Amino acid sequence: MVTIKEVAKEANVSISTVSRVLNKSGYTSEKTKEKVLNAVKKLNYQGSLVAAAMKKKQTLTLGLIIPDIKNIFYSDLTRTIEDRANSHGFNIFLCNTDNNLQKEAEYIHLLIAKGVDGIIFSSPEVDDGNIEELKENYPELPVVILGGKFPKLILNEVVVDNVDGAYKAMGHLLDLGHKDIAFIGGDPETYASVERHKGYKMALNERGIQVKDDYVIFDTFYIQSGYENAKRLLQKNGRPTAIFAVSDSIAVGVYKAARELNIRIPEQLSVVGFDDSQYAEILYPMLTTIRTPIKEMGQRAIEIMVKAIKEKQIIKETVLFYPNLIERESTMAIEADHPKK
Repeated sequence: MVTIKEVAKEANVSISTVSRVLNKSGYTSEKTKEKVLNAVKKLNYQGSLVAAAMKKKQTLTLGLIIPDIKNIFYSDLTRTIEDRANSHGFNIFLCNTDNNLQKEAEYIHLLIAKGVDGIIFSSPEVDDGNIEELKENYPELPVVILGGKFPKLILNEVVVDNVDGAYKAMGHLLDLGHKDIAFIGGDPETYASVERHKGYKMALNERGIQVKDDYVIFDTFYIQSGYENAKRLLQKNGRPTAIFAVSDSIAVGVYKAARELNIRIPEQLSVVGFDDSQYAEILYPMLTTIRTPIKEMGQRAIEIMVKAIKEKQIIKETVLFYPNLIERESTMAIEADHPKK
């Protein structure tokens, strides 16, 4: 079967442009329309399916777009969303983007073609053009952003106060006497990483401690990222005495690196994570972390979506959840002669 991606390639335009032409939404020049329609005809693309799906009434289906189902945070979140959606009679189309905007664009088109009643985006990039185009082309389609903000768009947002969470994590480490605290973040384009980095810097600045650029690393939210970056940090001269990992998955990688280097947690290295996922109590010693109310956030996202679908009213509502520090065994007070070797 010919895909919209192939039509876009043949016409030398974007996927969203093909979608606009097929669905007769938004502005497209006559020249571009002709290129797209010629490509559709040449490839025998069944574009009419898209328009037909959009004319349907409720399908009782929702799209859920997430970055990575392998990440335990998104596994827990997906289960919560699916359970709550099912209780309202809705089914979920799960789309895993691997943090690839092109792949995300293709999933959006697929969901539109399927005639979903709404789409939930979890942890999109800060400047996600796909969401902007979606709202421009389908302004009546309910959209919920879970874990991010788009101030200029009329859509619903369910977020956790990431700055506050990071500030609490850092406050805990600073109160224990740590000053050399490293930050291992996820993708620098994600809302969570950006906001948690703000909280990290805020806490250090308030205590009059200079932020060391070589202690700050942005990468991905994967275990391997935590491992590789922690190993590099812990092999430095003047290595950090504590690491703030912006997700529990990254913290797992930190544990692995410390174990390989024979650095004891918490005696020689304190670690704080973020999420309070299933990893937190499995790790040894158990992980001190910031609890994100995953279940409550997922449930609220569905409640907002169902309300928007039933009332056929598109408004902007932002729901803010506050995280809490869960103190376990991975941190301890630093002494004047804190052992680093």
